[in-house]
Amino acid sequence: MKIDERARVSQSELNALYDQHVLFLKRKGGKRIALNMKRAERLDFSTKLLMAADMTGALLDGSKFTRANLSEANLFGASLINCDLRYATLKKTDLRGARLRSANLSEAILDFADFREGTLLNKGSGGALVNAFAEDGRSLMERAMFRNVQAKGAKFSRSIAAGTDLTNANFENARMNGADFVGSTLKKVNFTGANLSNCNFCGANLQGAILVGAVLDGALFHDADLTTTVVGRDALLKADVRNARLPSGLDALEQSIQDIIRAHSQWVLSLGASGAQANLSAVDLRNVDLSGTDFSAANFQAAMLFDSKLEDCCFTMADLTSCNAMNADLTDADCKGTNFKGAMLQRARLTNADCSPMKIMAGLSSIDWPANFIDVDLSEADLRNGNFQGANFTQAVLKGADLRGANLQKAVLVDADLTDADLRDANLVGADLRGVLGIRR
Repeated sequence: MKIDERARVSQSELNALYDQHVLFLKRKGGKRIALNMKRAERLDFSTKLLMAADMTGALLDGSKFTRANLSEANLFGASLINCDLRYATLKKTDLRGARLRSANLSEAILDFADFREGTLLNKGSGGALVNAFAEDGRSLMERAMFRNVQAKGAKFSRSIAAGTDLTNANFENARMNGADFVGSTLKKVNFTGANLSNCNFCGANLQGAILVGAVLDGALFHDADLTTTVVGRDALLKADVRNARLPSGLDALEQSIQDIIRAHSQWVLSLGASGAQANLSAVDLRNVDLSGTDFSAANFQAAMLFDSKLEDCCFTMADLTSCNAMNADLTDADCKGTNFKGAMLQRARLTNADCSPMKIMAGLSSIDWPANFIDVDLSEADLRNGNFQGANFTQAVLKGADLRGANLQKAVLVDADLTDADLRDANLVGADLRGVLGIRR
C-alpha cells in the first residue's frame, strides 16, 4: 500500500474514534482507537488519553500531541515528523523505527519507551514485502528536541541522531549503546547507570552531565568537553578520550592546593600587591573540603566542585561561571557579588548564604554589584534563609528548591522556573517576576 493510498482521518473522525477509546479505557464498551497505516497528519491529539492506542505505521506528521498520554501505545514505524510532543507521556510506548525528524519531545516522560531499530514491512507490487517508507529501520531523529525529558530505562540503541538537543534529559539506566551523539548538546544530562557502550560522543557538549555507573566500553569522546562532567576516571579507561577536554586533577597543579590558598590569602590581604590570585578554572575539586577558606575574587570557571565542602567560604566577587557544584555544601558562605552564571547547583546547600550585592566604591560614591545566577540550575537546592536581595535569577531553574525564609527582595526572576519551589515566608517584595513559572499571582 502506498502512502497516498491510505485512508485519511479527519479531525471530526478522530474525535469520534477518541470518544469510543475513552469508553474502552473505562471498560464501558467502546473500542480501542486504531489508526494503524492511516493518514492523520496535522491533527490535534492534545491532552487526549491515548493509552494502548494502535498507531502502527500511521502517518502523523505535523500533528499536535502536547500533554497527551500515549503510554503503552503502539507507534511502531509511525511517522511523527515535526510533531509537537511536549509534555506528552509515552511510558512503555513502542516507537521502534518511528520517524521523529524535527519532533519536539521537550519535557516528555519516556520511561521504558522503546526507540530501537525497527522496519515496517508492507506488501509491494507482486506481493513482495518491502519497507513501507523506503528508508532504513532506524528511529530517525535528526533535529529532534529532547530537552528536559525523563527517559529512565528507555531503549534507544543506535537510534539517536547526531546533533540532537538533549539538554537536562534524564536517561538513568537507559540502553543507548551505539548511539550517535556527534556534536550533540548533552548539558546536564543524567546518564547514571546507562549503557553507553560504543556510543560516539565526538565533539559533544557534556558540561554538567552525570555518567556515574554508566557503561562506556568502546565509547568515543574525541574533542568532547568533559571538564564539568561527573564521571570516574576509571570508567574512562575503556573509552577513547583523545583530544577530549578533561578536568585537571589536583596532582596536575604546579602548586599544592594549600600553597595556592596561602598565596591567594596574601593577594587578598595586600590588595593585590603581593601573593597571587587563585586560578582554579577547570580543576577537579570534587569531594574536597575547603571549608572556611577566603576565595574572594578567585577564578573557578568550569571547576568541578561536585559534592565539595565549602561551608563558611568567602566567594565575594569570585567567578564560578559554568562550574559544577552539584551537591556542594555552601552553608553560611559569603557570596556577595559572586558570578554563578551557567553553573550547575542542583541539590546544593546554600542555607544562610549571603548572596546580596557587593558594594563597590567608585570615586566618592558606591555601586551595588549583584550576585549573578543567570541560567543557573538550582533544582532541589536548599536555599533556606539565604540572602538573595537584588540577585539576578533570569532564566534560572529553581524547580523544587527550598526557599523558605529566603530574602528575594528586588531579585530579578525573569523567565525563571520555580515549579514546586517552597516559598513559604520568602520575601518577594519588589522582585521582578515577569514570565516566571510556578508562582501564582
